[in-house]
Amino acid sequence: MTRHHGVTLDEIAAFIEVARRGSLQAAAERLLIGSGSVGRCLDALEQRLGTRLLNRSTRALTLTEDGEDYLARVEPALGSITQAGDRLRDRQEGPQGELRVSLPVNYGRLHIAPHLADFLRLHPSVSVDACFDDHFVDIIGEGFDLAIRIGQLGDSRLVAKRIARDRRLIVASPDYLAHHGEPRHPCDLREHHCLHFTRFQGPAQWAMQRDDERHVIPVSGRLKSNYGLPLTLAAEQGLGLVQTSESIVAEALANGRLCEVLSDWKLPDIAVHAVMPARQHTPLKVSACIDFLAKRLPLSD
Repeated sequence: MTRHHGVTLDEIAAFIEVARRGSLQAAAERLLIGSGSVGRCLDALEQRLGTRLLNRSTRALTLTEDGEDYLARVEPALGSITQAGDRLRDRQEGPQGELRVSLPVNYGRLHIAPHLADFLRLHPSVSVDACFDDHFVDIIGEGFDLAIRIGQLGDSRLVAKRIARDRRLIVASPDYLAHHGEPRHPCDLREHHCLHFTRFQGPAQWAMQRDDERHVIPVSGRLKSNYGLPLTLAAEQGLGLVQTSESIVAEALANGRLCEVLSDWKLPDIAVHAVMPARQHTPLKVSACIDFLAKRLPLSD
């Protein structure tokens, strides 16, 4: 076992995972060892360093001031060591190891999940831990190798590569349009029931443009949600108009359950990005997944 002043890399790794996840059990699951082993690593590390790194209570584990300082110094160092090993293994053996990836629920279910088996067949030394969640997870803090994100990005600690785009459009059911009429101009949306996706940043308003004419229209309706599926289902059942992506409603458009409205107006495209922690060497398992998805996702560039 490699040591530095008596401290082992296993002890440092256990400390980092507990600091990230706030519990021994969660850290143990990530490290694929027992929670008792994690606890012993922490005890040994504190004894070797001669200081308490974590405050332990029945509810949570939190960092002490010394723990915060130690984490800030050892986390990037361990990351560099891990990356160096990954780089050598990639050079010798190709993509391998577990790939932990965060995926948006609806988009991931429709457009990524069907291809996971093909990716694993192409790369038999890689395993995938796919986590479906519409919340923007802390990629670094929660130990993800990769995330697929739709829309705006904001974390400067991450590297993003655009791998696909999706056309945004407004749709409604034939029944709704028969009862309420079809909007002919963006301003008509004020008189309609608009089902709003609350994960759009800012107030409930829809922006669209035709040539040099641009409108940003405040919208309202009886249903809003932070998950797109109930909105498109409600639109199919005649509850109102919904702004969504073409790839999500392609089947409903093809069989007539939904109809596009205001099609001569352009809404902002939806960018699909592969997002990963910034580092000198991107593991081959990560770059292989990004290249694979860029070829498979709908409307890819």
